[in-house]
Amino acid sequence: MEIENCSFPSPWERETFIMTLEDPRCICYVARIDGLTIGYCLSLDMKHMLHVLNLAVHPEFRRRGVAKRLISEMIVCAKTRERIYVVLEVRPSNIPARLLYTSLGFLHVSTWNEYYTDTREDADVMVKKIEESAG
Repeated sequence: MEIENCSFPSPWERETFIMTLEDPRCICYVARIDGLTIGYCLSLDMKHMLHVLNLAVHPEFRRRGVAKRLISEMIVCAKTRERIYVVLEVRPSNIPARLLYTSLGFLHVSTWNEYYTDTREDADVMVKKIEESAG
């Protein structure tokens, strides 16, 4: 919760984490250093895609590749599960996240107007198509 609270203007509540983690479709990756949790990524495994719901890294460990590793693991998971897409939403104002996602092959496909209830900011929907394996 500490990482969540210092990462977002409207952090998830504890109950939201619990409900998400209890969902049988939930996939959760956690980044740790010496047993200390420094980041996490949660997604839902859906019929044709993985939907990334939440990604956060503790401020002291940002810009060290942790978020990139977490998202990259979700992409590998999607390939393993033979999903077609990885989908996520991001605030247009979150430039570091947008640059990260773009660097990993995510494309902006849609904008949901006034998606974020805290600020009424739009959400950019970004999608990465999973490449089929050769062979």
